Amino acid sequence: MKWMELVRKRIELKFILGLVLMVSVLSVSNYLTISGESDAKLLEDSSKVSQVQEDRAKDGENPSLEEETQDKPGFYENIVTVADGDATLVLVNKNYALDSNYEPYDLVLPNVLTVGGNRNQSIYLREEAAFYLEQLFTTAREEAGLILLARSGYRSYDTQVALYQRYVSESGQEAADKFSARAGHSEHQTGLAIDVTSDSVDGDLSILFGETNEGIWLKENAHRFGFIIRYLEGRESETGYQYEPWHLRYVGTEAATEIYENNWILEQYLNQ
Repeated sequence: MKWMELVRKRIELKFILGLVLMVSVLSVSNYLTISGESDAKLLEDSSKVSQVQEDRAKDGENPSLEEETQDKPGFYENIVTVADGDATLVLVNKNYALDSNYEPYDLVLPNVLTVGGNRNQSIYLREEAAFYLEQLFTTAREEAGLILLARSGYRSYDTQVALYQRYVSESGQEAADKFSARAGHSEHQTGLAIDVTSDSVDGDLSILFGETNEGIWLKENAHRFGFIIRYLEGRESETGYQYEPWHLRYVGTEAATEIYENNWILEQYLNQ
């Protein structure tokens, strides 16, 4: 009888462990879908970003991402949680973080094209940023005959946790920190950041985008609509991130124009 009781308890324990594992898997699956952006799409983006260094090496540029983006002392140290995540000029970087519960109150779907040429059904931005993104895309088409494509907008804190952990598991933490933000430190959580690409680079997030007609136009005109190229080339040691010609951050037309005309990064504008 004691033997039968021991077998029964073992069976019950295996059943409970199986339920726990199932719940864990479902939980991860749930938070990897944010604002209609599926886990598969975000993880596809991760492989595209990882391709950046290979693209640069092929072009004969310095292939050492580590040398280019050597962290300043103090990155991810003495972290400050921002007081007003809703501010248009909110600073989110390796030392300023959003609360894990922060979510923009006015997320909308910009009426723009996404990768694949489809009308946007899954990429959210805050309302003001979305309005000006639509103007930017329309002007690029009407003035220069260029078709811009949106790839990734708002991401929740939980989605960023999973995305960053995926990068770390694939590339190691030191490398991941050069091209991916830790949870709470991503501008995408503000709802003011958008990744933009074009068919000329097959919809990829690639440094080569900066050399295309679309990328050049974007760099020279984004400020007219309140956006800046957040992570400039040659400023890697200051931002802590590699050059990302695709990553736009909405700051408003006045701030964006001053930042563009002075070739500043956002931190310089806020610290003047």
